[in-house]
Amino acid sequence: MKNKSMLLLCIIISVGFITQGCNKKSESIVTPSKSKPSVSTVQKYYSPYTGEEVKKEVLNNIAVLAIVENSVSARPQSGLNAADIVYETMAEGGTPRFIALFQKENAKKIGPIRSARPYFLDIAKEYNLPFAHCGGSQEALNKIKNENLMSMNEMSNTSTYWRDAIRKAPHNLYTSTEKLRTLVKTKKFSYSPAVKLKFDKSYWNNDKFAKATNVLLKMNKLYTTSYTYKNVLYLKSMDGKTSLNNEDNLPLTFKNIVIQITSIKKQKDGVHLNIQLVGTGDGYVISNGRFVKMHWSKKDFTSQTVLTDEKGNTLPLNPGKTWWNIVDKSTVIDIK
Repeated sequence: MKNKSMLLLCIIISVGFITQGCNKKSESIVTPSKSKPSVSTVQKYYSPYTGEEVKKEVLNNIAVLAIVENSVSARPQSGLNAADIVYETMAEGGTPRFIALFQKENAKKIGPIRSARPYFLDIAKEYNLPFAHCGGSQEALNKIKNENLMSMNEMSNTSTYWRDAIRKAPHNLYTSTEKLRTLVKTKKFSYSPAVKLKFDKSYWNNDKFAKATNVLLKMNKLYTTSYTYKNVLYLKSMDGKTSLNNEDNLPLTFKNIVIQITSIKKQKDGVHLNIQLVGTGDGYVISNGRFVKMHWSKKDFTSQTVLTDEKGNTLPLNPGKTWWNIVDKSTVIDIK
């Protein structure tokens, strides 16, 4: 009996050791779960008009257009150095006029502001943006009224503009991005800017592209403009003189030069012009000291002008500001 009791006690003790050993083993393989470190992502924002990285508050800037004069009496102009894109095309009398797009930067002074023409309104429709002007041809004014375009005409919004006493009228009317953006809010324009421009910096690092260090556009006997490549930018000149910003005398410089070749003809009155912006045509895109022959197409007045290379591939701009020349087929173009 005594031997049985001793045997039972040994069995109990052995089971205890086994159980205790199992518990320790179980604890040794149970490890607290390690949470994966959170990956922080930084949201980046890019300007739809220059392709450059910008801050979120800059992306929220209201985009506006302004029609700017380019007669000899209007030079040097103000504010064009702050524009994302400047379109240049012919007006009456053989001298071009500009319509400049402002979004990324602020311009304290823009001008001289001049009157609207139908083809400038078509550019405004392409981007679906409000535009600054002072009056316009009867055809343009009818178009503004009939199509309910987002006009910011000085004649009915005088507080948004001012006259500079240093210059003589009509070459002395100015505004600013701040005043124009305030007017957009006041008028409560309901619009969503349309832009489908393509940008690719690496595309323009191709050494096989033909060189474009100097670009000359002789539009007629009265006016010539040119661009010189220097320090990765193109410096603009008009009639042999460097184009400057009036307030600081700094040269106008741009990353891209677009030359869109189309048909520019006089209307029946022998004065006003018709400029073909819908349809197809050829031209050049110039950047980074190189140029590419391009083909442009535009389906209708509200669609974006699409640029492609000779193989039909999308032709991107280099991130940065663009000067966009719309010229007649008769224009002498020299790129070298």
